[in-house]
This record gives sequence, C-alpha cells and structure tokens, in this order.
Amino acid sequence: MWFKNIQVFKCSSPLALNTEQLQEQLNEHRFQPCKSIETYRLGWVFPAATSDQLLHASNKKILLCLRRQEKVIPAAVVNEILKERVEELELKDHRKVGRKEKLNIKEDILTEMTPKAFAKSSYTWGYVDLANQWVIVDAASSKKAEEFLDLLRQTIGSLPVIPLNTEVTPTTLMTHWLNDISSRPAGLALNGQCELRSDLDEGSVIRCKQQELDAEDVLAHLQAGKQVTKLAIDWQERVQCILNEDLSIKRLRFGDDLLEEAQDSYADEDPMTRLDADFTLMTLELQRFLHELIEWLGGEHQSH
Repeated sequence: MWFKNIQVFKCSSPLALNTEQLQEQLNEHRFQPCKSIETYRLGWVFPAATSDQLLHASNKKILLCLRRQEKVIPAAVVNEILKERVEELELKDHRKVGRKEKLNIKEDILTEMTPKAFAKSSYTWGYVDLANQWVIVDAASSKKAEEFLDLLRQTIGSLPVIPLNTEVTPTTLMTHWLNDISSRPAGLALNGQCELRSDLDEGSVIRCKQQELDAEDVLAHLQAGKQVTKLAIDWQERVQCILNEDLSIKRLRFGDDLLEEAQDSYADEDPMTRLDADFTLMTLELQRFLHELIEWLGGEHQSH
C-alpha cells in the first residue's frame, strides 16, 4: 500500500467529512463489474481483504481505493478487422470507403467485440488529510489523479480542490540547489539524477542519470541558461523521490528504517493490522516531508 507517486491537492475551501456519512456515500458508488456492453467501470473497493468498510481512517486521514475495470480490445486486432471489411466493401461496391464510413465501421467492430473482451483492473489509492486540508493521490499522471478526484467529487457532492501551489516555483528552487551547494537544506541530498531544460529552446533537454551533479559539465548547462525541471532528492535517508516542476513527486521510496518500523509494529499477517500500521507511518512521514518541502518553497501560495 506504500505510495509510489504522489500528486498533492489543496482544499480551496474548508472540507469536513463525517466517516459514517462518507461510508454511506461510498456504498452508493461501490465498484460493480462491467456489464457486457460497457467498456469500463469505476467504483470504490475495500482497502483490505478483511475490511467491512470502504474507507480506513487514522489520525484525521481517510484512505480510499478506486478500482477501474476496463475491457481489453487490442487496437491491432480492431485495425485488422477494419482493413478486411473496408477491402470487402470496396471490392463489392467498386468504390473508395471514406474516412467517416471507416469510423462508423470501427465503432461497429468495437460494439461487437466489447461483450466478448477480457476485463482487466487497476487500482488508484488516495487519502484525504483533514488536518492539513490536502487530498493526496498515488498517481503518476494527472489524468489518473483527476479520475480519482472526479469519483470522490461525485461521491460527496462537492470537492473544492486545486493542485498544491507554492510561493517559489520548484524549478527556481531546484535550479538554486543545483547551482549552490550551500543553499541546500540540512538533511537533503541530491541523488545523481536530474533533467535540465532551456526556456529559449523547448527541444533542448539534458537528462543526467547516475552522475555527480556538482560536476563542472553539469553546472555548465546552468550557466548556459538551462533550468532544473526534475531532480532526484534524498530527505534524511527516509524519503527518496524525484521532484518535478509541477510539484508532483515520482518514484517515491521510503527508507529501510521506516519500512522495518512498520513491519515491527504488527506481529501477525492480518491485512487490517498491516494496513493500519503502514498507512499511519506512511502518512506521518509524508506529512513531515511535505511540510518541509512547502517551507523550502516559501510556503503555500496565497491568492490575493
């Protein structure tokens, strides 16, 4: 359950949730398998196998899990059938099949194949942090995060959130860190990976992996006007990740000490005990890290 990527959203107006009421609302949007003619379905599922609720609450944080089931229809198969049908029509009617007619034929093929297609599922985790008024989603893409937020919005009726925004842009801060060793906060280390981009030339991108980022050849790119858009960082040997220019966090990993602490906190393999321990420790650590990150970035942006 440990998150691997996070996108942080801030409530633009106070959000209060009652867990009993929320459980009833979640039940109304509980996951149901795709019907034969549906291409996909979304819904909430139990966070643990032994759970009897569609949420897990701890320290004013509410964990949810979205399941997406979609029919798998290989594009190559559809295109092959489409090609065969178009060729048959053109041969039979002695004419050229137009683009619009091809699209109609393709839609017919998809309608025929959908009831027979295999279904696959994917899961998106996220939690509402009522104390900090955040919604944090384990998603590598904004599209996947928005899917989670949209279903939560439908579930509770309203969800006034915006992407977390700070006074200083991540690009400005990461460039400063790379350019000036003394500017790096205590407990922060660079992890040998970054992406540099020039504002003047969108096609000019330098990607460094497993390199000494303080080397002269890397710093020369900064002197030439490039800025840091991605940077691998290590915070207190407890959180490692790649910080992106949009404040999203990718390839999130937690330190061995923290993972061992989680394992030591439960003596058996009961899924709910394990979930509670993992969720509590992960969210507390993320809270500490995010507070420091926001402070480094000059605090949350205040709209005037």
